Amino acid sequence: MKKKNQIFTVLLFLTTLYITAQPTIEWQKSFGGTGNDYAFSIQQNANGGYIVAGLSSSNDGDVTGNHGGSDSWVLKLDTSGVITWQKALGGTGNDNAGSIQQTVDGGYILAGYSESNDGDVAGNHGSSDFWVVKLDSNSVIIWQKCLGGSDVDIAKSIQQTTDGGYVVAGTSNSNDGDITGNHGGTDYWVVKLDSVGVIMWQKSLGGTSSDNANCIQQTADGGYIIAGTSYSNDGDVSGNHGNFDYWVVKLDSIGIRSACNY
Repeated sequence: MKKKNQIFTVLLFLTTLYITAQPTIEWQKSFGGTGNDYAFSIQQNANGGYIVAGLSSSNDGDVTGNHGGSDSWVLKLDTSGVITWQKALGGTGNDNAGSIQQTVDGGYILAGYSESNDGDVAGNHGSSDFWVVKLDSNSVIIWQKCLGGSDVDIAKSIQQTTDGGYVVAGTSNSNDGDITGNHGGTDYWVVKLDSVGVIMWQKSLGGTSSDNANCIQQTADGGYIIAGTSYSNDGDVSGNHGNFDYWVVKLDSIGIRSACNY
């Protein structure tokens, strides 16, 4: 009987622990207008608030300044989720922010794609380009760059690097303009920029099938680690298990592939 009581006590304790450990919603917010609004990236700021980026096809509700089609839409929130400021960025084509980070100067760097060549956007190479925008802390555009070629190029991830520049990764179907070395189909495309958005180097990675980079980070050794998907089993890619695989690539600091495919 004593043993049964002990077991019951332990089970009761574990049940209580499970119940008390459940997370509670501190706050939730819906943002947007009557069009379609999608958030793709969020980061907590140094001041405890948040920066959010994605796309908006609205021009009402919380959204003002839409240039036409879908715009990249950036929201600065305080610690309680109240909008501090919002900014629609783009032109009359479709524009989308896929990644945003706060920079060391207190501003923001965002990357995505743009099909525009007017409004806030200049230098589009044709179709959709990587679009990289540097904002100050109050959402004023410091500079913007279109990167790519004549086909579809879509940035998915950007990070400020230790030298004050940026590394951006995504998918490219081009082999002209800023892009060389495409292996066929879509490739990972990695671009290293200086602090004002000038290309230092670029690298196409992949095989003859579809390869799509989704995330990049600088590593402790000054190189870069990239993750995405690959349907290839040639070119830079080996060991594919069939269909789409995770494809993880390690680059050194100047974009040379040093390992490996998973």
